[in-house]
This record gives sequence, C-alpha cells and structure tokens, in this order.
Amino acid sequence: MVSVNWLLAAEPMSSKDELGLGVLDHLLLGTSTSRLRKALTDSGLGESVVGGGLGDELVQPTFAVGLKGVKQADVKAVEALVLEELTTLSEEGFEPQDLAASMNTVEFSLRECNTGSFPKGLSFMLGMMRNWIYDKDPVDALRCAAPLAELKAELEAKGDGYFKDLLRKLFVTNTHRVTVEMR
Repeated sequence: MVSVNWLLAAEPMSSKDELGLGVLDHLLLGTSTSRLRKALTDSGLGESVVGGGLGDELVQPTFAVGLKGVKQADVKAVEALVLEELTTLSEEGFEPQDLAASMNTVEFSLRECNTGSFPKGLSFMLGMMRNWIYDKDPVDALRCAAPLAELKAELEAKGDGYFKDLLRKLFVTNTHRVTVEMR
C-alpha cells in the first residue's frame, strides 16, 4: 500500500476555505469519475484507491490518497502519478460541469443534514467537536449559509481559478508531505 499525505495548513482556515477544501476533495476523489480517483484507478498500478482524502476534524487539516495492492517496483510511480495529476489540475483546472456537480453535492449535503440511520443530534455534536476542542464557537461548524455564499461569490469572480490556487498552495508547492509505503 502506498499513501501520499499532506499537512494542508498550520493555522486554522477561514470557513470559506474549509468549505472550498471540502468541495476540492469532492472534485478530486468524490466520484468514480473524479480526476484524481480516475487517474489512480485507470493507472493499473494498484488494486483500489485508499487514503480517504480530506481529514478536517483536527485544527490542522490533512489529505491522504494512494493505492493498495501496489508492487514494490511501482511505489515511486504511484507517488509521481498523484503529484503529476495534482500539478496538471492546478494548471488546467476543472470542467465547468464537474465544478457545478461538486458544488451542488456539497451544498445539498450541508443543507439537508441527512444522517441516514445515524442519530442526527449525535452527528451535529460530532460535527461541532472540531471547533469546540480548539476554543472556537462550536455552533459555527453548523452554519453554512455565509461561507457558502462567500465561496459562490469567489467562484463567480474567479471561476475554477479559486481551486487552481488552492491546489497550488496546499498541494503542489506544499512541502509538508510524506509518502508512506506499507508492506
């Protein structure tokens, strides 16, 4: 198994950028046709995608992605593929329909708060926990209207340039990265 991992920010991010990072995570890995997921799956370098993507429950968000079932000789190729795909996306950006679909998916999820059979109150409490334990207002974690409006305004002004900038800053030029090979 090979996993490429980043520490994305040393300081707390704005609510807009936290939300933007969630949308970027969906753009990269959220569906079987997401660019990074598809590149890894189609590469034939491993059996399936691992890593979980965005980890935002701590004060410092992380991102992890890789493949399991990788031959030892292909470890460097997996790392190179991830870095190459992220660099390409930071230059080319995303298709408008992919961006719209990810925005709609994330917005719907935020507004509906559908927890399935999981208790809604417990889900809210767990969602607030990351703010609460770091002395931020816990209820801010449940408020999505203002950050969503801010992100939409940013996208209206910059298009996918906002996500290109996030990719460059948080992934391409970010040296807080480690590649882990597990056998």
